[in-house]
Amino acid sequence: MMRFNGVTQGVKIRLALSGVLLLLGCSDAAPRVFGTVERDRLTLTAPVSELISQIHVVEGSRVRAGEPLIELDATSAKARLALKQAELEQAKAKLAEAKTGARVEEIARAKAVLAGTHASVKEAQRAFERSLQLFAANVVSQADVDAARAARDTYVAKEAEAAQSLHILENGTRSEQLAQAQATVAAAIASVTLEQKALADLTLVAAREAIVDTLPWHVGDRVAAGTQLIGLLALEQPYVRVYLPATWLDSVKAGDSVNIVVDGRAAPIVGTVRNIRSQPAYTPFYALNERDRARLMYLTDISLPSTAADLPTGMAIEVELP
Repeated sequence: MMRFNGVTQGVKIRLALSGVLLLLGCSDAAPRVFGTVERDRLTLTAPVSELISQIHVVEGSRVRAGEPLIELDATSAKARLALKQAELEQAKAKLAEAKTGARVEEIARAKAVLAGTHASVKEAQRAFERSLQLFAANVVSQADVDAARAARDTYVAKEAEAAQSLHILENGTRSEQLAQAQATVAAAIASVTLEQKALADLTLVAAREAIVDTLPWHVGDRVAAGTQLIGLLALEQPYVRVYLPATWLDSVKAGDSVNIVVDGRAAPIVGTVRNIRSQPAYTPFYALNERDRARLMYLTDISLPSTAADLPTGMAIEVELP
């Protein structure tokens, strides 16, 4: 029993000392929350299922905006682009033909065909008239007369067809046909643009100045469409990410300035609260009682000044709450 009382006495003493230290700490320093330095993460994925043909960087490389990072095999894309370009040239040629109209040689040929059918009509008409005379003299039968009439009518129809063909060539292309040819050219141009974009997308480039964070692939690997090929960390505009207790939501607002304590730096860095999530990160609020609501944490981003651009990503820091 004495030992039990001794242990209890020691525990009470330690708790009392801890309480005193806690009170001293609360009176001497502002409350703090812990967080890490973060940067925007850029993820580049494969636009199509292809082989990786070239890799220009390694993990940890610092890249500039627009710098090529990875290239996928472009054989199929180049072939599709060449096909669309050929279709575009064909459409342009048909449009030019529609605008120019018929050639002089085609019109002359149509006139010659019309003249030939006209002569055939005259000959068929004379043959029909002779058959009528011979029928009247009982030299030929009615069937011969009908055959001569049919031959004449056939040549008359051919003459009309040749005349219409000549009119079409002389009148030129209809406005509707010209509009169709123009629409075909526009569609072909759009197809070429799409294939050019698809070809350019096979070379993945950095959108911003960044550091290569993850690069799990090698030259020769075949990747599926949508696979993450490379992960980047943007160098500009680092920020601090912390979990803000619910009890401080009324004291800390977006736009407020807070002190950020960094190990190894004598003076704190002044950051600006950029955003506080509207939803708690843990248990939903409706499932908590009044006591447990103080345990809710809200993800908060704090922008860092340009003087803190050299802080490494993932570094642990402390943020003083006002």
